[in-house]
Amino acid sequence: MQQKLRERSVQTDAGGVLLTYTGNLDSAVTEALLILAERSVLTTGGTRKQSRRIGNVLIEALQNVIRHGWIDADGENQLFLTLELTPVGYQIHTGNLVDFEMAAELRERIAHVNGMTHDELRKAYVETLCQGELSMRGGAGLGLISMAKKAEGALNYQFEEHGNQLFLFTLGVLVKN
Repeated sequence: MQQKLRERSVQTDAGGVLLTYTGNLDSAVTEALLILAERSVLTTGGTRKQSRRIGNVLIEALQNVIRHGWIDADGENQLFLTLELTPVGYQIHTGNLVDFEMAAELRERIAHVNGMTHDELRKAYVETLCQGELSMRGGAGLGLISMAKKAEGALNYQFEEHGNQLFLFTLGVLVKN
């Protein structure tokens, strides 16, 4: 995970990396990362509205890792995260391991969400919210839809084989200025 984080940091253009993290993800870490991300956005001249949008996307991305990420033999869910300031907005990248089945499911769900217009995303969000059904993993299916709405663009993703039927799932979300 640390190698992937270093690769992401080197690729960054103007603006720079505001926040990086690699390690286990739990509720305490999630809360700390959210606070640091929102402060970083404000420190770089971002507005409170931008800070909240970044926070919302970050929460959804981290919940996605917690709910769908592969848990190792120590009971840990490893993650890498970067928050970068780019000329067009704030770029969030997360990376975590997923198994083969989850990789296939995520590919399908992200492709579906990426194929929707902004109006279709809003409609799908409301419909999913009104259904109120929780999956076996505890989510209602709103995370990817919510991230796509806030990003106002496609969710960028990649799956890289990691061995033992595991894939490194990298998700990139650009929240425009």
